[in-house]
Amino acid sequence: MNEKEIIIEIDKIKSGKANIISFYRKNRLIDRAPLKLKDKSDTYNYQHRHHFDGDDLEKISAKQSSVSPYDGQGKINVWADETKSSLQQLILDGKFNRVFTKGNTKYNIKLVWVSGE
Repeated sequence: MNEKEIIIEIDKIKSGKANIISFYRKNRLIDRAPLKLKDKSDTYNYQHRHHFDGDDLEKISAKQSSVSPYDGQGKINVWADETKSSLQQLILDGKFNRVFTKGNTKYNIKLVWVSGE
């Protein structure tokens, strides 16, 4: 079996609106599996490219309680800052890393936080 390591560097996380999260590297949206961009989110009325919407945040919350969708309580900026910080910590802790097999190849996907350059 072949093995392939894929490293995705991230240096910024942004929130475009309540329950919308995007990952960046050098001020460019990352568009590489597993961080493929969504074109829009009808449910959350967001018509721009992004990575996670509220539905994704709910799924993440089921496994990582430090991340949750905005529930309308409290200030949106506080929620956004806390969510971005929690996602950054999950990346630093390796909790978004994945290993999967496709065909005859085993893929080791690592998301890596890169401090500002």
